[in-house]
Amino acid sequence: MNKIFIFVILSFLLSLGSMPVIIHFCNRHNIFDYQDSRKIHSGNISRLGGVGIALSFLISAAIYLVFNKQINLMDSLPILVAGFIIFLFALLDDLLTLPATAKLIVQLIAAGIVTFSGFRFTQIFNWHLPLIVSYVLTFGWIIGVINAYNLIDGLDGLCGTLSITAVTTLGVLFQLSQNHEAGLCFILAGSILGFLCFNWPPAKLFMGDDGSQFLGFLIATIPLYTSSGPSFEFNKFLIMIIITSFPVFDTIAAIWRRIRDHKPIMSPDRSHLHHKLLNLGYTGRQALYLIAFIQTLLCLVVILSSFIGNLRGSTVLFEALIFMVIFFSVIHYTNRAVNRKNKAAAEAVNQAPANPAAEEETKEPAPAEKTETTAEPEKKDN
Repeated sequence: MNKIFIFVILSFLLSLGSMPVIIHFCNRHNIFDYQDSRKIHSGNISRLGGVGIALSFLISAAIYLVFNKQINLMDSLPILVAGFIIFLFALLDDLLTLPATAKLIVQLIAAGIVTFSGFRFTQIFNWHLPLIVSYVLTFGWIIGVINAYNLIDGLDGLCGTLSITAVTTLGVLFQLSQNHEAGLCFILAGSILGFLCFNWPPAKLFMGDDGSQFLGFLIATIPLYTSSGPSFEFNKFLIMIIITSFPVFDTIAAIWRRIRDHKPIMSPDRSHLHHKLLNLGYTGRQALYLIAFIQTLLCLVVILSSFIGNLRGSTVLFEALIFMVIFFSVIHYTNRAVNRKNKAAAEAVNQAPANPAAEEETKEPAPAEKTETTAEPEKKDN
């Protein structure tokens, strides 16, 4: 564990030291996340923080794997190579804006490298998956989580916080199972922490698609290592859903919303979870703290479940999953009620006269009532 700590410090320092360099580079070459009507940040923010996360992790992880004789470097190579491919093409997308089809093809290639190297779901609880189901489920999982973390990256500190709690939890589970892959999780946590020092609100730097897709890929694939902990293996799929529940549930809701409204699935909007919390009156920090608090509780529940056996652990995990469904439902319907109230208030304002006093003054005076007068008949001169 002491050796792992050295590499965690290395990844943190490499990440932390790279961020000012990245900010300077972005400022010099005008590489910003520009403000528009959909985004909630103010000003133009540098957006290549993912470069520091990815490079600090890959360098530190490579050194860790070389010096750790208890891990075969070739076993981890598919994940590292595929992760680098995801990072590289997402970086090109940040710089050049690639078509969505090209991004999907790259994600499928990366998922294929990992899946056909043996990293895949083989069972859910005690049900051993047929081979075709195993491949389809693993492909769908990897692609889905990559894009879920990309979509959730819309609030200062949010994607980084969700990522660092997820990988730290995975590291603890691997450590409890005495799996040396725990080191990769803690090293990645160190890289994310270095970035968060610059991304905590108010953010000086964003991670960009290269960072969010890279993190989503690793969080989706690192748990596919075979663990020696029977409880972890038994509940692995459920555990992975829970620790990624915020981005995954938010993405499912976004897809459903766009299909319902007959919009392209990848079209941006302002109806993600953090947008709804802001609409309900939370500040950016308050929304971040609320999500971080719930995410931390979920991660603690996941760790606790590994101590209480397979079936009891599954029960606790299902309860956590139900809680998240209720939480998202409450936020959704409360936000809908607020929107209806605001819409009704806006319509009332539009229908009301702008200045009633002025309107009264401009009214024409009512015509005077006609009064009939009876004239006395003229007297004829006699």
